[in-house]
Amino acid sequence: MKNIKIYKPKVLLILAMILTFGCSEEFLDFTPTGVVSSEDLNTVANVEKMIVAAYASLGNDGLLGHQYGDLWAWGTSRSDDGYKGGGGIGDQFPSHQTEVFTLNDPNNPHGNLSWEWIYAGISRVNDAMRRIKAIDDATYLAEAGVSKSQRIAEMRFVRGHFEFILKKLYKFPVFVNEDVPKEEVINISNRELTDQEGWNYIADEFRAGVQDLPDVQDDEGRPTKNAARAYLAKVLLFKAYVQDDNHQVTGVTQGEMEEVVSLIETIEATNEYDLYDDYAKNFLWEFESGIESVWAVMRSINDGSIEGRGNFSTGLTSSLGPGYGCCSFNHVSQNLANAYKTDENGLPLFDSFNSGTQIKTVDDVMANNIDPRIAHTAGIIGMPFKYDPNRIYDETYARVPGVYGFKLGMKDQELPTSPAFRQYTAFFSISRNTDQIRWGEVLLWKAEALIELGRMGEALPIINQIRMRAASSESLSRLVFADGSSTGQYVLGEYQTLGNQEQAREILRFERRMELAFESKRFFDLVRWGIAEEVMNEYFEVEKSRASHLVDAKFTAGRDEYLAIPQQQITVSQGLYQQNSGYN
Repeated sequence: MKNIKIYKPKVLLILAMILTFGCSEEFLDFTPTGVVSSEDLNTVANVEKMIVAAYASLGNDGLLGHQYGDLWAWGTSRSDDGYKGGGGIGDQFPSHQTEVFTLNDPNNPHGNLSWEWIYAGISRVNDAMRRIKAIDDATYLAEAGVSKSQRIAEMRFVRGHFEFILKKLYKFPVFVNEDVPKEEVINISNRELTDQEGWNYIADEFRAGVQDLPDVQDDEGRPTKNAARAYLAKVLLFKAYVQDDNHQVTGVTQGEMEEVVSLIETIEATNEYDLYDDYAKNFLWEFESGIESVWAVMRSINDGSIEGRGNFSTGLTSSLGPGYGCCSFNHVSQNLANAYKTDENGLPLFDSFNSGTQIKTVDDVMANNIDPRIAHTAGIIGMPFKYDPNRIYDETYARVPGVYGFKLGMKDQELPTSPAFRQYTAFFSISRNTDQIRWGEVLLWKAEALIELGRMGEALPIINQIRMRAASSESLSRLVFADGSSTGQYVLGEYQTLGNQEQAREILRFERRMELAFESKRFFDLVRWGIAEEVMNEYFEVEKSRASHLVDAKFTAGRDEYLAIPQQQITVSQGLYQQNSGYN
């Protein structure tokens, strides 16, 4: 989060000049004041501004119609972790359609808007790159103080980030780089590349960063060499799970898993990142851009704009508690809340967690052994709200509990007294930077790759390190009432062994859910592991008896792993774009 002031140049009106010149030939030669021609932009100073504009597009998303900074509507409420929330199923109905799957189709307007806005960002990147390339190396270095190759690598990183989101949402997006003339973009099919070739294309964006980005950047938010290594590892982890034409996983590529481990070990050797001593610091504005943040979308407040550059993609997720007022989207499912229960050794209950006691209020948290990460993730009646012991979460915080229950997600919340909190019209935004990659997840990538390589002994200490950070005295010290007493019966233990490879996979996947819940990861994990149909339909079978809005929910394999290619885009392409499996 930044507190900055931007002074904007005024664009002068030219109506008087139009009237003065009338239709004379002199008017045709007139250059209006405040208008910059394309040629005038081809200077180092102006290209640098266009690069900043390309970065700015990372945070241009908002609410649900064009959401990509925080993917909760795509990665959380489409999974077993959460419900859409809001004022009922008709409130932002397109997101209800994607939550239950059966109602979703190629005409979903949210799918189309996200496609359009992400490509608007890619267009900014490509325009900046064309202009960077048009300037000779020596001039660029002399006037900008950095090399062309570095700036190109930065732009490829930003574009790769957009492409990664498109790939995991739609599987077969259109890949367009700066070498494609704008008038030719419409002639490129979304099937120019196969699924695996698409992953290679995105991986190459980050390989350029590994080669040409510096170890350190003067400006926060510009990616570094280690950020590129981490994002490359992320792409390769997805690529490693090979899918057939019906989105079913047919194998796991060992070569990619080995490269994931190698990349992360290279990052570890630099000692640039570490876990926070306190799990909560990942979700508080005071600690943004700290030792656990590998790369984040920059946010700002008091920057000269009316609303600030906050995270509008979570603008609907605030509670109705004092100081808020709207809109109670993004609720924790009962299934997820139950998953935090632990046994007498502090280990997950795995197959039995969803039966017996239902975790609904602080009494349930106090009466059961439970993973403390629940208190960082879910709003629980009777518990302090966002670590404030003087603000107790109660029945008034949720909007329509009869539909979505009481448990809002907590990780994207800030207290209304926070300097990062801003109300705009009826909605809210948080100017805490939006982490796209944090070190805790990178370590779990390494553990996952090691397990797939059969190296369970090396994965074991990583998983235990992640778990026990959540049980550290620093983390637990936040989870108290005003009198200093604990808010729950928190029991979290270490694994003595991961068992065989299949058992280790189950442990790793459960750990990712507990650590990363409500960080928009879950649905995409289920798809890449090839278990989305099994997990989601088992979830719906039980959860629909607890949440009536899920009564018609069903996941169909071979279709619901990805969004449809928007019908509007297929129409614009005159049928060139091919629809994803299952939507025809």
